[in-house]
Amino acid sequence: MQIRANANENLVIGVSSAARARAQERAGIDGKEQQNRKTIFMGDLNLKKDPITQRKLYAQQKALKIIGDAWEGDRKIDRDVQEIRDKLTMLQEEYAENLDAIAQGDARKEALRQQYGVAADSQEQKDLELLEKKEDAMRHPDEVFLTEEERARLREINGRMPETEEDLELLQRKAEAEEQGIEAVWTEEEEARLKEMEGIPLTEYQKRCLEIDQYQKIYEKRNDVIEDQISAYNGSIRAIKLERLKFHEMSDAQKKAEGVMEAASKEVIGMLTEEAKDHMDEEMEEKKEEAQEKAEEEAAQEEKVEERKEDKLELENRIDEAHVKNEEREELRREAEERSREDAVLLDDILENGRGSAGSLSNVQLDVKNMLHKMKLLEEDLKGSIIDEES
Repeated sequence: MQIRANANENLVIGVSSAARARAQERAGIDGKEQQNRKTIFMGDLNLKKDPITQRKLYAQQKALKIIGDAWEGDRKIDRDVQEIRDKLTMLQEEYAENLDAIAQGDARKEALRQQYGVAADSQEQKDLELLEKKEDAMRHPDEVFLTEEERARLREINGRMPETEEDLELLQRKAEAEEQGIEAVWTEEEEARLKEMEGIPLTEYQKRCLEIDQYQKIYEKRNDVIEDQISAYNGSIRAIKLERLKFHEMSDAQKKAEGVMEAASKEVIGMLTEEAKDHMDEEMEEKKEEAQEKAEEEAAQEEKVEERKEDKLELENRIDEAHVKNEEREELRREAEERSREDAVLLDDILENGRGSAGSLSNVQLDVKNMLHKMKLLEEDLKGSIIDEES
């Protein structure tokens, strides 16, 4: 018994292995860690969790059950046929034993014929054989037939049946006389009538042979029954063979099993295709998310670059403004120094002019001090402004 797998089986196994590898990779299973384990857990085999393996195992079990049931049914028929054949063997052996017993009876008859000195073609032997044929005709009326001459001779041997009440009365009188041991006296007519009804008396040889024949008839009847049984059993075997030729259970079961395996292979391929599609969708979604994250990172980097550019531009603007303000302050400082020099010259002139009158000298000096004080304040203001700008 074989289950032929579909041609796609190798493809299914290869794709299934790749699918399991991807599933293990997604689950984060480390191959080296699996190799280093000394104990194998049934949970690691993932038999219950892998629908593809489950579907394949289910299909295989179903196919095996189909073929197993057909095989068991076929084997049961074989067992029944063998049982019938065993019975036929026993019946044939019994049939042969019965034939042997019948043959032994024929041998005993032949021994008696020789013992009593009865010739094979004598009337005594012919009458014995006719009486035996009559028994066969009674048992097999469709097979054994008696001629009119034979029937007439049998009537002479066996005698006629009582036809009247006088015949019955005559037979009764004879039976009573025999029972009482009385020798009855018969008229010639009564003797003739009794002879007609009683027939021809059997010889000792004929009686003994007929007893053996009755013994043989027992085994012949047994063989008749055995022949009917053998015929019935042979008919049963022929009918079983015809039924087998008609239904082809094993080939039909094989085709059904192949259909189950092919359907399972297609279903597994569909499951693997769906799994591969899901895997591709997951990969596309991951790539999409990665691209989106990368785009967001690049946008953030560009934003930072723009911010740096703006900061740089603002810094440059502030530096330019600081340069302008420094130049303005420098100009103010130069102007202040110029005015200070002019004021110093003016003071010198005033002082020179004020030396001529002692009374006005104190006023001049006071004006000079006020002016110097103002100039001092102006210089301090300029310094403070420069410090503020630089800070």
